[in-house]
Amino acid sequence: MSDQSHLAKNIIDIYKKHGHAWTALRGDFLYEKAWLDHFLSFIPPQSNILDLGCGSGKPIAVYLIQNGHVITGIDSSDTMIAMAQQNFPQQDFPHHQWIQADMRAVNLPKKFQGILAWDSFFHLTPNDQRAMFQQFAKFAEQGTVLMFTSGPSVGEAIGDMFGDALYHASLSQDEYRQLLSKHGFEVVSMVAEDVGCAGHTVWLAKFI
Repeated sequence: MSDQSHLAKNIIDIYKKHGHAWTALRGDFLYEKAWLDHFLSFIPPQSNILDLGCGSGKPIAVYLIQNGHVITGIDSSDTMIAMAQQNFPQQDFPHHQWIQADMRAVNLPKKFQGILAWDSFFHLTPNDQRAMFQQFAKFAEQGTVLMFTSGPSVGEAIGDMFGDALYHASLSQDEYRQLLSKHGFEVVSMVAEDVGCAGHTVWLAKFI
């Protein structure tokens, strides 16, 4: 364990503690729209999408639902899931599910046409990230599209959320490519520090 990876254990508690404040700060501006449109261009209408680290569901799940897709949202933070359930009440959104669970261990009875791990996967330690590719593959069928964000290069980075140390980690681009290939995914597109997407490093891959 590195000097910093122990901070990864605090991520869930941080998002429980600051979930409302972080969601308010995040706002509704969809800077991810171009990437989400790219992601959606590969999946059929009315697809089932697995959103790992869905948060409150705003603004990303809102956009996916507006485009006619069915969302299963997973988040470890009970605060975030409660917000998502409030934002998408069952009586108005009966086909969507919001489940408090750890993406590293969640077990679901179906496969998905789209899998999203946006601004969530990169909070995991390097070893947990490596193990996630088996999870991605478990929920994929032929043609499933996976999109996730990472760091631009190997290493750990500590951000700040309202005074709490916020852990991020990244493998190397080469290792991500190897892990995707090993688990049956083919890279469709990858941009490091995309200036059109608030500097995010984005991976888009298809299960073949």
